[in-house]
Amino acid sequence: MTPEELARQKIDRMFSDAGWAVVDRDHFSPEDSAVAVEEGLMNGNLEADYLLFINGKAVGVLEAKREEVDVTSSVVCEQAEHYTRSVPSWVPTWQNPLPLAYVSNGKELYCRDLRNPDSRYELVKGIHTPKQITRMLGITDFYAGLPTLKKRGLRTCQYEAITELEKSFRSGQDRALMVLATGAGKTYTACLATYRMLNYTPMKRVLFLVDRNNLGKQAEGEFGTFKLTESGDPLNTIFNVNRLKSANISDKDQVVISTIQRLFSLLSGQPIEDSDDDEATEDINGKIVLPNNLLLPPDFFDMIIIDECHRSIYGNWRSVLEYFSSAKLVGLTATPVPETMAFFNNNRVVNYTLEKSIVDGVNVPERIYRIKTKAEEGGAIREGDKFHRVARYTGKIEDVRSKEVEIYTAKELNRSIINPAQIKLVLETYRDAVFEDMFTDPQREKNFDYLPKTLIFALNDAHATNIVNIAKEVFGDHISGNPDQFVQKITYSAGDSNALIRSFRNDKDFRIAVTVTLVATGTDVKPLEVVMFMRDVESQPLYIQMKGRGVRTIGDDKLREVTPNAYSKDCFYLVDAVGVTEHEMSIPTGTGEPPSQVVTLKQLLERISHGELPNEYLKLLAGRLSRIHNKAKDEERSKFERFAGAGMADIATNIYQALESGNLPPYVNVNEPNNERKGLVRPLAVHPEARNYLLILNAGFVKILDPGEDNLIEKGFSQEEARETTKAFEEYLEDHKDEIEALRIIYNNSGEPLTYSMLKELQRTLEEFNHKFRASQLWNNYSILNPGVVTKFSSKDEKDALTNIIQLVRYAMHITPELRSLPSMAAQRFELWCGQAQRPLTDTQKEIIRQVVSYIVTNGSTTLKDVREYDKTVAAQIIRNFGGAEAAKQALLSLSQFLIFNKKAA
Repeated sequence: MTPEELARQKIDRMFSDAGWAVVDRDHFSPEDSAVAVEEGLMNGNLEADYLLFINGKAVGVLEAKREEVDVTSSVVCEQAEHYTRSVPSWVPTWQNPLPLAYVSNGKELYCRDLRNPDSRYELVKGIHTPKQITRMLGITDFYAGLPTLKKRGLRTCQYEAITELEKSFRSGQDRALMVLATGAGKTYTACLATYRMLNYTPMKRVLFLVDRNNLGKQAEGEFGTFKLTESGDPLNTIFNVNRLKSANISDKDQVVISTIQRLFSLLSGQPIEDSDDDEATEDINGKIVLPNNLLLPPDFFDMIIIDECHRSIYGNWRSVLEYFSSAKLVGLTATPVPETMAFFNNNRVVNYTLEKSIVDGVNVPERIYRIKTKAEEGGAIREGDKFHRVARYTGKIEDVRSKEVEIYTAKELNRSIINPAQIKLVLETYRDAVFEDMFTDPQREKNFDYLPKTLIFALNDAHATNIVNIAKEVFGDHISGNPDQFVQKITYSAGDSNALIRSFRNDKDFRIAVTVTLVATGTDVKPLEVVMFMRDVESQPLYIQMKGRGVRTIGDDKLREVTPNAYSKDCFYLVDAVGVTEHEMSIPTGTGEPPSQVVTLKQLLERISHGELPNEYLKLLAGRLSRIHNKAKDEERSKFERFAGAGMADIATNIYQALESGNLPPYVNVNEPNNERKGLVRPLAVHPEARNYLLILNAGFVKILDPGEDNLIEKGFSQEEARETTKAFEEYLEDHKDEIEALRIIYNNSGEPLTYSMLKELQRTLEEFNHKFRASQLWNNYSILNPGVVTKFSSKDEKDALTNIIQLVRYAMHITPELRSLPSMAAQRFELWCGQAQRPLTDTQKEIIRQVVSYIVTNGSTTLKDVREYDKTVAAQIIRNFGGAEAAKQALLSLSQFLIFNKKAA
């Protein structure tokens, strides 16, 4: 390296340390935040060693010399200053002439501010950062202080998300959507965006909106561990981070973490308690109307980051968000819906899908295991059958005998009908299959104490409770520990959900978690290896979020800390017990204009009992009475009438007729007599037991069959998915067999060497085209379809062999009638090669060259150069014992061709 190159290398490092990217002229982009352009073109075809740009406008130059040159000499300084006056007219500048001139030899760095004619070159420790220059020159551009983002420590998708977000902001966009697959590090990306905006721009306060309180606690932890800062200190030690736990917020808070519900309570002056009870916003059945005199000004937040923004957070709650009218809005989701895209003005700054994340190794793919039972199709409660009837509103349980035949549909199963026999059959089938069909690696001991961590999705809390109880029975005799620890419910009714999630993530004894929605989104349980659906899902985004709980990668050692008999997590198993993988799903598109107020039936009845009777409440009451009347049974209607002295339909009819007549005196307030209106609702207002029973009927009942019955229809991996994937693979091979070098060699069986680099490129190409074209997944699919001719792997090394792709291609192209790995055939083929008549080998030659057999059958054709890189000693022994380098090369080529293609080298 020349002295000039050595100096340039040191100067490049100075720029990088100060937050500048160094690029040549061909790679300059005006969207880059801070760049030093090498050999920047000046007037008269001169070239400045470095021409500095902030947000696309030139701000200074740096003249570089080799180390022994005195850069403070008048010649060097005049040269630098001449460049500041020689900027072409077509280059935008912050000031002209440029205000800053640097000179450096890589060892020393001097700077002069040319705005002051009396200034001198001053020795400086490093290049000024963009933020420092912005302050020095009084640049008012909001984002001028942002340094160029470094890729170190970031995934490619995170780097792209932040750089594109900042470009979007600089271009004037005020809303941006980041689509990042589950497991890609959305919260980490949010932390980085927050840090950069607070540290390098005039932004003073950021709001991070989470979907649920337990996710707020999780986010608070991540803001406390985020250390990709200038000093390496955690973000929460640099900026004040406040998770909203009460109705107090300080002007000193710079990062506020909250749910939308708590934010609304804060704005409107309502008390806030720190609990896990506020579920996500789908539960709201009307849009929020902001009151007057809100407690925070509309410019309180400069940026709002909305986690899980595919939810209805911008629908019914939209007014809360849009109150902060000057804030930049950033959405984070793995599953955008059309409404999401529209809200963020279709400004998607990154689109990192689950498929891309699997190809990149950020996530693992799923394998689908189907358990289908007769009860899935619906059934009947016969006359005289016993069942337990549970009132959802009170939890009261009654033992009942059916008075008539009741037919229930598949959709009613596990919603209003729980069949314990179906739950038990599904769990028993899973228990028997988990080590026999799924986790069959020889290294994995069949030990139910360490059942692969399993998450079961139930339909509702009652269903979850039944699953837990039956799972204790099904697995109880197969484990040595406490069944109460082995399987537990994680729902809002189960206690401290954060502690339960933490326990499920870390404890060896907690193997099965049953949830409804609490662990459906955002929650990170990396050791999870099985996701079981015992409820159907109609929404595609929700389904992707739910199965996304299983995609997280985890290191082998970390996995074994909680599952000691595990070896590695190469995929997760999706156990489908309801047909969730077999039907089309809907993509939510919004539901139009919601009602103007949010009033539950309980609230409505309470207000009516106190005499609050506007037309709107009367209409709501009549509508709800009519709906409950229509779904109730005759005996339930009669019971209500005994409590109220009037029937539900009669009360509703009277209200409708009074409203339609137009003769009802207007409602002013509760302090007026309102006698006509009070008369319409008197049966409910004066009979608390009638109101309570109406709430019971409205919530409905769950019927738990005693004991119920069910039969297994089928179990096993999804043949339909296997057929679709292998068909697509074979079509791809047919279409590209002449274009991709490795495919051409395999298809033509030409005997040309198939090297490691060729196979890696083929592997990358296949997985980028379709993430299901992973060798291990294709192998599994062929074993599902043709188990008699597909040999299972006997070790992890065999499973991970790069040459498996050769065998898959040969089998898929019908070149070989069976699918076996090359490592499993290596010993036999090696002996055949050694026994060829034209190659009598000595025992020494045989033992020496045997040492590279495993390498060849794992990595592809091997040359003498490969062996030297693998083991220099072995390479030297082969050369010596085979009579020279040329003979050694020929022996290795012959061995490679025989082991891989079972044929002699040409």
